[in-house]
Amino acid sequence: MAFPGSLFVNLQGALPVVDDLFPAGGRIGTTVSVIVGGKIEPWPPGIWSSSPGLKWAADPEKGKLIVEISTNAPSGPHLIRFFNDEGAASLRCFMVGEYPEVLDEEPNDNATKAQRLSSLPVTINGRLGTEGDTDSFQIELEAGQWLVASVDAYSLDSPVDPMLHVLDRDGTRVAFNHDGQSLDPFLTYQAATSGTYVLQLSAFAYPPKADIRLTGGSSCVYRLTVSNGPVAQFSFPAGIRRGHKEVLQVGGWNLGTKSGSLVVEADASNCDSELTSFSIAVPGAPNRLRVQLGDLPEVRELEPNDEGAVAQPIRVPCVVNGRIDPEGDRDRFRYEAKKGERFEFRIRSQSLGFPLDAVLSVHDADGKQLARSDDSGKDPDPSLSWPAPADGSYTLAIEDLIQRGRSDFVYRLEIDHPEAGFDAEVLSDVFAVEPGKTSELKLNVSRLHGFEGTLVAIVEGLPGGVSSTTAMVPAKGGEVKLSLIASEEAKPSNSPIRALVVATDPRKPEVRVVASKLKGKNTPAGDLVVNESESIWLTVLPKPANATEDSKGESKD
Repeated sequence: MAFPGSLFVNLQGALPVVDDLFPAGGRIGTTVSVIVGGKIEPWPPGIWSSSPGLKWAADPEKGKLIVEISTNAPSGPHLIRFFNDEGAASLRCFMVGEYPEVLDEEPNDNATKAQRLSSLPVTINGRLGTEGDTDSFQIELEAGQWLVASVDAYSLDSPVDPMLHVLDRDGTRVAFNHDGQSLDPFLTYQAATSGTYVLQLSAFAYPPKADIRLTGGSSCVYRLTVSNGPVAQFSFPAGIRRGHKEVLQVGGWNLGTKSGSLVVEADASNCDSELTSFSIAVPGAPNRLRVQLGDLPEVRELEPNDEGAVAQPIRVPCVVNGRIDPEGDRDRFRYEAKKGERFEFRIRSQSLGFPLDAVLSVHDADGKQLARSDDSGKDPDPSLSWPAPADGSYTLAIEDLIQRGRSDFVYRLEIDHPEAGFDAEVLSDVFAVEPGKTSELKLNVSRLHGFEGTLVAIVEGLPGGVSSTTAMVPAKGGEVKLSLIASEEAKPSNSPIRALVVATDPRKPEVRVVASKLKGKNTPAGDLVVNESESIWLTVLPKPANATEDSKGESKD
């Protein structure tokens, strides 16, 4: 049975439960056999995909799917959902990569049994299959060559906290990394001598267990990407103004230049207004770089600006592109403000994949600190909403929390005046309703910066036979309840729907899509490869058998 990018069918059975996908991704332009871990009855399930570039088909063997990845499928994460007539499983992530892909081959538990990687770059799809499992891979490196390795596991909702080790030919550990942007490691190592090295992957359990030991199991799936060739890691600046062109300095490893960086022109002159980023090709590197898009004037940091006396003057609003380099560096920016004028400051660095643990602070003309932010709740980057206490000159300071610094400690500092608005989210992304009954959908709506306009919550995309109520958002925001109402004649169906909050002022109409926050089974919200989606799933259940008999005037007995 073949499935298009989005499929809606009626398949009776218990509510599907999906624990893992193996492999958890595939290369652009290939066809991949995927084993689904969990409990799905009957087989095959229905499948919804966020991308038309992925086409799914059921293998006759239960638990196995075939996915055809088109040559124009975007690299990166793609959401999929499994469903049947009883409801839907939570969203899962399937990764699309640009490198050749292989499976890990057991036994490869130690350095003497390491699986040989004959060609790099490569993405290894593996599984730490048993308690205490370690997967080992043999790599040849030339002296001075960089090894670059990264893992996707925890961020794909595997129940692991992974780590990477590099051993030399004598078995001595020469490199180690435990945490990168999330609990997934990112390791770089420059070979001291030419020869054979062994890269090892192992993991602790996550969430943590009482006993500390290496973990493993059928759900401990990972993707390990390894390269000893050109790898483009970051650009400076990390963003560009929409409708403009910009020359970027690209940094990474093995780029073939003495400076270790390349100069690339990025063209955002034709980028769609809905895009928040776009990708650029880097000469000689097989991977593409993601560059952010902004709508404010862009400014580059100019050194020296470490002290208040030499703080770089800027005009608000703007986006400042900077980096904390070398260790101990601190960047300062001076701007003018009127009493009561409110500013919104936001750093974007860790959320873009950079290692900077930024601290943002505001100082008056005498150097006195007036406000400070390390991070913002679940957001790893700091932000501040701050009113100027008096007319005058003020300074923004940016530094790393523990005074680190490097060329890839890149940031984007967005400075603007806050606008009144609102935000909303739905905490569950799966709903079901029986014919003749209702189901409740709850939203949390926040009014921002004094927004007082009338707001109405609605649902769109409902299947035939299902309607919904609308609801006014309270003056102070908060919880809003909507009812999904299925008529007696509603037919069984599965479909994505969307919840919207609409501002009714015709002079400034606004619609905010309510994004369901994805909370993995094994990870806190905010740490997944994809953390939110507009897709809310509604299943109209089959009418119970006794209800069908009653409608025919037959006895239940």
